[in-house]
Amino acid sequence: MRRVLCIGVDGGDHELVRRLMWEGRLPTLAGLAGSGAFGPLRSTLPAFTPTAWSSFLTGMNPAGHGIFGFSTNPNRVQNRLDSAASRAGAPLWRLLGAGGIRSAFITVPFTYPAEPIDGIVVTGFGGPQYPEILPKPVGNRILTSHPELMTAVAPTGWKGRSEELAGSLIEHVGQIADVCVLAMEMEPELGLLCVDFMSSDIAGHLLWHRYDHEHPAHRSGDEGDELVRVYEAVDAACARLIDQAEFLYDEDPTVFVVSDHGLRPAYWTFNANAWLAREGFLRFDPKAVARAKRFRTMARGVPDDEHLGPGRVRRLRVIDRLRRDRDRDRAALPLVDFAATKAYCYGYGGLVYLSESNVAGQDPKLLDELREGLASVSHPATGARAFDVVRKEEVYAGPFIDRAPELIVLPRDERIHVASTPRPDAETFQVLDDLERGGSWSGHHAISGFLVAAGAGIARGSEPDGATFGQMAATLLALHGLDANLELPPIRGILEEAAETVPVEAAAPDASAEDVFTPEQEAAIVAQLQALGYE
Repeated sequence: MRRVLCIGVDGGDHELVRRLMWEGRLPTLAGLAGSGAFGPLRSTLPAFTPTAWSSFLTGMNPAGHGIFGFSTNPNRVQNRLDSAASRAGAPLWRLLGAGGIRSAFITVPFTYPAEPIDGIVVTGFGGPQYPEILPKPVGNRILTSHPELMTAVAPTGWKGRSEELAGSLIEHVGQIADVCVLAMEMEPELGLLCVDFMSSDIAGHLLWHRYDHEHPAHRSGDEGDELVRVYEAVDAACARLIDQAEFLYDEDPTVFVVSDHGLRPAYWTFNANAWLAREGFLRFDPKAVARAKRFRTMARGVPDDEHLGPGRVRRLRVIDRLRRDRDRDRAALPLVDFAATKAYCYGYGGLVYLSESNVAGQDPKLLDELREGLASVSHPATGARAFDVVRKEEVYAGPFIDRAPELIVLPRDERIHVASTPRPDAETFQVLDDLERGGSWSGHHAISGFLVAAGAGIARGSEPDGATFGQMAATLLALHGLDANLELPPIRGILEEAAETVPVEAAAPDASAEDVFTPEQEAAIVAQLQALGYE
């Protein structure tokens, strides 16, 4: 039986990893790359954690598994936070199990709620902060060692505490490595251990401006290499897991180190809905805008105090009513008049939808007009063409294509963040130079993650030319001599000539439309997502 480690560096950026390897700061990754394969690994569209990891687990494009973000577009499908329960497609652990391979999935995003597998699962980001662990005896052992184990460090509350944040992120890397070691010890017949370190993603979102002296939000004296130190901690964790596997199994494992997407500094925000409004494709609802302004005004400065006078009580009642109005309007974009809107941007990753509330989507010329308009937008600094604009038929196919955006706006300069926040008075482009006003994040997702692989079955000196993160499921199966006939094929360019494979299949779970989170869990998840700059 072949032993395989698949280590996720969440948000690990290809350009940054290549630079740090060259500088000698990632010796484990550099050593693996020198004896095996290294190169960029393209993410899904959108380049987004839930979408990418769902493709990783199912070998499907997003229109096949149905996950386009952490939450649905309520104009297209029932409004909810998505989860593993709402994903279609047979997950990798089922396919491995069908081939007799035991596996462990440790803090891999979008694995909550957990299902019993032939091995171990510790749920990851996109679920509750404290993971669900199966089987229960394994969970008891893990929680005895780490009783406060979390899926990831909460990204909130770190204002002015960059060094403390880095320390917590690095400590969390060590904790997750500990859990992996325990998993290997408790499951001596593991064929695959798959783990994701979320700390690198959080560091990239919150600490880019301190590492990048050219970042608009960088301030003299407010600088540090915390981002790099988190990457170094993950590199050291990779070395530890490889050593532990060699010790326990008395053989060298095949090792993959991969990232679900890249992560680049955000210099500018492109306010897509403001642009759509100025170009006549979107209309804001004046009453909703006024209501939102009243809510912000009245909420500002009201103390959290149970002992308030009658006037303050009346104000709080008004605020409560406004909050109920806001929650009632929990549509895709509560400030938008959809009856008068032709197109809107929703979610993360430059996703543009034609309006479902009128006949705009039936106009064959509208999509061409919209695409040409977005493609003609100029870069705020150079004046060059800022975006490539892709139609959904060019990248999606499957039963959930009706949920997909009609267009995806891709910055040519990945320092541009395409925002869907409904801001009627916003400029088309804004410099992200004030993290107080623009949010606490200074980095955002990019297309190019990376792949490093070495060991038995990996061709030395190879590169994953044109490969995508969603091809990893078929690649990992192929290393175990299995073929599930997945939509996205193995990354053949990095594999040595393989022996004949055995076909396997497994039942796919029914994608559920039910909410799996309590209101408290949902509120905590949403707060974390907002802190990272997600819409």
